[in-house]
Amino acid sequence: IDLQRFPRLRIDATSQVPVAIGVVVRTHLDSGQLASASATLVPGHRNIEIDLSRVRWADNRASLPAPQRAAMLRLRVQLARGQLVHVHAVTLDRIRGFQPILLANSPRLLDIGSAPDAGMLPVYRVPQAADEPALQAIGKQVDVHAGMVMDLPQNGRVEQQLQQRDRILEAVPAAILVPQRAFSSTIAQARVQVDSANATKTRHPWKWIALGLYALLLGASLLWPCTRTRLRALIEVILVLLGPLWLIAGENFTGTNDPWQYLLIGASMIYALSLYRPGIWNWNGSANAWILAAAIVVAAAVVGVVMHRSDSGFRAISTAHVVRYVAWALVQQYLVCAICTQRWRIVSGSSMIAVYLGALGFALLHTPNATLMLATFCAGACWCALYLRERALLPLAVSHAASALLLMTLLPPEILRSAEVSARFFS
Repeated sequence: IDLQRFPRLRIDATSQVPVAIGVVVRTHLDSGQLASASATLVPGHRNIEIDLSRVRWADNRASLPAPQRAAMLRLRVQLARGQLVHVHAVTLDRIRGFQPILLANSPRLLDIGSAPDAGMLPVYRVPQAADEPALQAIGKQVDVHAGMVMDLPQNGRVEQQLQQRDRILEAVPAAILVPQRAFSSTIAQARVQVDSANATKTRHPWKWIALGLYALLLGASLLWPCTRTRLRALIEVILVLLGPLWLIAGENFTGTNDPWQYLLIGASMIYALSLYRPGIWNWNGSANAWILAAAIVVAAAVVGVVMHRSDSGFRAISTAHVVRYVAWALVQQYLVCAICTQRWRIVSGSSMIAVYLGALGFALLHTPNATLMLATFCAGACWCALYLRERALLPLAVSHAASALLLMTLLPPEILRSAEVSARFFS
């Protein structure tokens, strides 16, 4: 966050004794700390405000200029044993005298350094090849009392555009980026949201209606299954994929606490579990299944090593993450192989077509992450073929988890973008 534009730290807290409150800021997550004993909370005092631009900042007792940005901001409370302080709220407020962005004004593209005319909404152009120092210099040229709307270049692949976006926000945290090719529509959408104060909170009723219809289709498929084998298999695979594809490819998955998302995922999973038929597949499989599954992991490791950059480092992955991912991989392999590929084989009568359609569905479930879609299609084709050959899920799940974790550890972050999908890919 830009501390030049949000310098007022407001702490709403109560205590029974005087409490020293310090502030710790990291300008970058891998940088040293800047510490300052900034204020004292007196007994019964509920609200204190700290101007972060005026307090004395120090690192190892050496005075430092006030930080212009914060990647991390932490309160450091000094209390004696047995004493308590109750923190009710902490906020960062804008600088006094801040002028809000007036969307009613006519937007106009300007070069950095150009002075905007009265009644204009300035949108500053970002140079195509601007490095971090140049971007930081751009941020300093705009008045901290004014909003900073910037034109995001849209050259290259989506991943490259997102990398450029992250570079701009790293250097200019307060920037509000407008996509170059969607300039007019973005401004228009912002105006609509401002005109309706609850626009961002409004739930779309059609989503709930559609979810209800989807649940009815799932229930009807279970209560009155089609008697024709191929048609029944086709209906089942379509219904299994319909929910996840609607969520992912429709860019509805945000990762937020949304009951609609949970109900859709729950309905899809319950239906998929109801399609389990004993004897069609097994858990462990033969030694050959494990050997072939391990070969996929080796291929993923080779790709990761070849594409690894020394300056990107390695992504740390915890044991808990590994355990969760193995379980998640098992769920995915059940859906893609035991449910979808198995039924595509019945529908088409061809193992090759079933493998292709199974891998295609797996790739589409990783929309719009193009690199991840390509990787999941290739790996998915291998896992689907191995499933039809061995009918074992556990080797596939372990192979899936190991391959994915290796690639996330080795590949530069801008390639897979943390394996995010749907709307989360753009966050």
